[in-house]
Amino acid sequence: MFPLFRKNQVFSLLGGLLLSACNSFSSEFVDVEPLGVHPNGNVFIGVESCKECHLDIVNSHLSTSHWLTSSKVRSDNLVPFLNANTNSFFLEDKTEVRFTSINDSIYQQAYNPPYQSPFFSKSLDVVIGSGTKVGYSFLSWEKSSLFQLQGSFYKPNLNWINSPGYPPRFQAFRPIYPRCLECHTTYSQSENWESPIITNRYNKNNIVFGIDCQRCHGPVLEHVKYHRENQNDKKAKKIIKFADLTQQQRLDVCALCHSGSRRNINQPAFSFEVGDLLDNYLSPQVTGEPDVHSNQVGLLLISNCFIESEKMDCMTCHDPHSDETNNLLKFNNRCIECHQNKEHISFKTDQNSDCVGCHMPYRESNIMKIQINPDSIKSVMIRTHKIDVY
Repeated sequence: MFPLFRKNQVFSLLGGLLLSACNSFSSEFVDVEPLGVHPNGNVFIGVESCKECHLDIVNSHLSTSHWLTSSKVRSDNLVPFLNANTNSFFLEDKTEVRFTSINDSIYQQAYNPPYQSPFFSKSLDVVIGSGTKVGYSFLSWEKSSLFQLQGSFYKPNLNWINSPGYPPRFQAFRPIYPRCLECHTTYSQSENWESPIITNRYNKNNIVFGIDCQRCHGPVLEHVKYHRENQNDKKAKKIIKFADLTQQQRLDVCALCHSGSRRNINQPAFSFEVGDLLDNYLSPQVTGEPDVHSNQVGLLLISNCFIESEKMDCMTCHDPHSDETNNLLKFNNRCIECHQNKEHISFKTDQNSDCVGCHMPYRESNIMKIQINPDSIKSVMIRTHKIDVY
C-alpha cells in the first residue's frame, strides 16, 4: 500500500514534475495540466496534451459515452434540464420533488402539502450518465461527502423521474461509494484510500471526471514528456500498447466496468491498472445469466462468436475512440467481416442485413428499472451482448 499524500506533498510533487517537464517544451505546446494524483504517484493530466499528436482521436473521444459519463454541473450543460417538459414529479407519500434554477445552478427541492416552501434543498453538483440510453442522474456535495439525489432526468420524454433504485417515498440521500466512481470517473480519491472501511468522503480537488485516455492507456505524463523532447521518434514510447496485451488483459480493461455489480476485494477502488488480472481486484461474477444492463462482458463470454474465436474481445466490434451509438450499419458490417458466407435458413425480409437486430436484440434488464410515474415501474430495454439465435 502507498501512503496518502498530504496537500503540500501533492503540490510539491506536481511542481517538480512540471519543472522537469518544461525544460524542452516548444512554444507550440500547451502547459501540462495536472488534474489529479494517485497515492501510488501516478499523475493524471488533461487531454489537451494528448491533442498535440492525436487531435482527431481525442476530438472523436470527446463525444463518446465514456467521456460524457460524468462531469461537473456547469451553466453551459444545464440547458437540457432547463427545457424539461415538467420541472417536478410526485412520490407515493405525496412529496413533490421540484427542480429550480437559482443563480446559474439547479436545485432539487422537496415539498410536502400544501407545497408552499421546501423542507429539502440541495444543488445538483455532478452529472452522471452520457444520456445515450436513459438519461442523467445527479450527485450533490455535503462538505466532502458525495450523495446521489432522488431525481433523475429521463431523456426519452424530457421529464424528471424518481432515480433508479430509489424507494417510491422521499429519501434525502444515497451515499456514493468509490466503486461507483471507479466506473464513472478516471480517478477519484476517497479520504481513507487505504482503509478497508468504504466511505463516501472524497478529496474534491483530486477527481478526474469522465473516462479519458489514461484509464485505458495508463499514465501518460512520461509519454508526453518523452515525445515532446523527441519529436522525430514516431513510435509510441512510455505508453501501454494494446497490441502487447493478451486477450484476457484486453477483456479485463473493459470488464472493470462492464462485468456486473462486482465489489472491490483485497485492493481498494482505483488500484487496478491496465495489464493486471481483474479477478485479483473484484469479487467473482454472479452466477446465472448476466444482466444486459451492466454485464456486457459476461454475456459476450457465453456467446459462440467468442467461444469459437481465439482473439475476439470487445474492440473486435467497438471502437472506444468513437461515438457509435445506434450506428447499426457499422456494427452489421463488422459481423459480416467474420460471417461473409453465412447462410440463413429463414429470416424476415426487412432484416436480411440486420445481423444485430436478430442476434443481439433488446432485452429487459432485471436490475435497471425506472419509475416513470408513482404507480408504474418498468425495466430498461438494453441490447444484449449475448450473440445468439433468438
